[in-house]
Amino acid sequence: MPLSVLTRNLRDTFRLRLGGPLLWPAGRTLLSLALPLGVLLAAERMDLLPGAVFGSLTSVHCRTEPHPKQPRTLGVVAVGMAASVTVGVLIAAFAGGPWHEPLAMLATALVGAIGTVASTAVKTGPPGGLIFAFATGACSHLPLHPADVPTHVLTVVLSSAFAWTVTVTGTAVLGLRPHRRVVAAALDATAAALDDRADLALRHRAAVAVANAWDSVAFLGRRDSPQHRDLVHAVQVCEELLAPDGPRVEPAEVRFAAARLRAGRSSTVPREEGAADPVPPTRVSRWWTIRDLIRAALRPHRVQSWLLPYAARVGLAALLAGAAANLLGIPQAYWAAVSAVSILQATSLATSVPRLLQRVSGTVVGVLVAVAVLHADPSLWVLVLLLAALQWGAEMTVTVNYAFGLAFATPVALLVSAISAPTDPDVLGWNRFWATLLGAAIAVAVAWALPNRAWLSRVHTALERVRALSAARPVPREELRSALVELHEAHDVAAGEVPPSRLPTEELREVSQHAYALLDTAPLRR
Repeated sequence: MPLSVLTRNLRDTFRLRLGGPLLWPAGRTLLSLALPLGVLLAAERMDLLPGAVFGSLTSVHCRTEPHPKQPRTLGVVAVGMAASVTVGVLIAAFAGGPWHEPLAMLATALVGAIGTVASTAVKTGPPGGLIFAFATGACSHLPLHPADVPTHVLTVVLSSAFAWTVTVTGTAVLGLRPHRRVVAAALDATAAALDDRADLALRHRAAVAVANAWDSVAFLGRRDSPQHRDLVHAVQVCEELLAPDGPRVEPAEVRFAAARLRAGRSSTVPREEGAADPVPPTRVSRWWTIRDLIRAALRPHRVQSWLLPYAARVGLAALLAGAAANLLGIPQAYWAAVSAVSILQATSLATSVPRLLQRVSGTVVGVLVAVAVLHADPSLWVLVLLLAALQWGAEMTVTVNYAFGLAFATPVALLVSAISAPTDPDVLGWNRFWATLLGAAIAVAVAWALPNRAWLSRVHTALERVRALSAARPVPREELRSALVELHEAHDVAAGEVPPSRLPTEELREVSQHAYALLDTAPLRR
């Protein structure tokens, strides 16, 4: 594979992404963590700290999910978090002797692979399978006895349930703001496509944004309210404007409408005269994706899925990283496995390299902060306050740049480790750095070495589906748009895996242009 694949996305390493919500996701994590830690401190049961921390980290998932879609997805995350901790404490309590470390590494790798592929399949967004793997790895190394298991399991269950309650309640209070943000993004993407109708990339971004907006309003409650109808109206306007014979509206006017929606006011872009009221799409559970994934796992010869080799890549990298760290005598070998899982949350080789640089640089800063704090030897209640504040900082910055988030998240991991099992701060910091570097390097090496035919096969499969839907009459509008989104996503991922000469880029361009032309002239949703 040419070196250019590795360096293709290096410019993304320190790019800042300032869009998206920050205050509430960080605030809900602070609330979810602060109360359980305060209870443990008051009860003098800081030995239960890991379960409480990981349970509270349920709140970092489903960051942009709107209400009422969020409770179901976050509920599954909470169950997954409790299960990950339970697997870890069972290994810590019952798997002693020479089998302990191999079993702990195998469990960490499997949980990381399963969590990664499941979160990718249903598109829950960051942090993907990372926290699940971290929970299993960390808890499997706690000094536990069989009698300790029920208390630790109860702690993570209660903490996860509290995090779920805080997150869902807050999202419900926010009301329509998350939906407005998604619909406003669709208006902005539509305006960009109107600036240059010949640009296929802009047209595709608009299609993705409109699809996300329809998905958001489909799951919106109080579907007969004026506010809901206004959002549906705005998404319908996007589709009408993208059509060749749609209303002639200046892009600036569309952007103005987007700004009004973000501010909580009604949109202002006109529709076609006499157009009927649009109807939002039927809710379709994305958990059917999990069903298809299970079928692919049980019948791989009949169902092709790029997610299965992706899961194998994550699991193998984590297992090798943990084994290598153990052979090199790094006490917290699971840190290397977790680092490998983290790097491979990037779905392609090219995107994993910037993530490696971000993780290592963020870890260096975080280690220095943690070592300084531990050398200061603060009281336990000060450490608890610092844990909450640092986790808040991590959630405030992680979407801006992963390196910034790691600069806050690394001290959290080290402080929890130091409270659970006091260690020399300098040794702890060095172990964290070398484990992180080792796991990250092995992850990229595994991504480089493993065959990538599935990524390319995904592109060709998506191409054939778009062709078939384009030939159907009448044009299946929703299916064709979803197929186009899948096609371009598949191409973007494969571009980070295979040389450009092997990608059917020109074929994709021709097929997409024809499909979008059909999409723009097909009857709109009424």
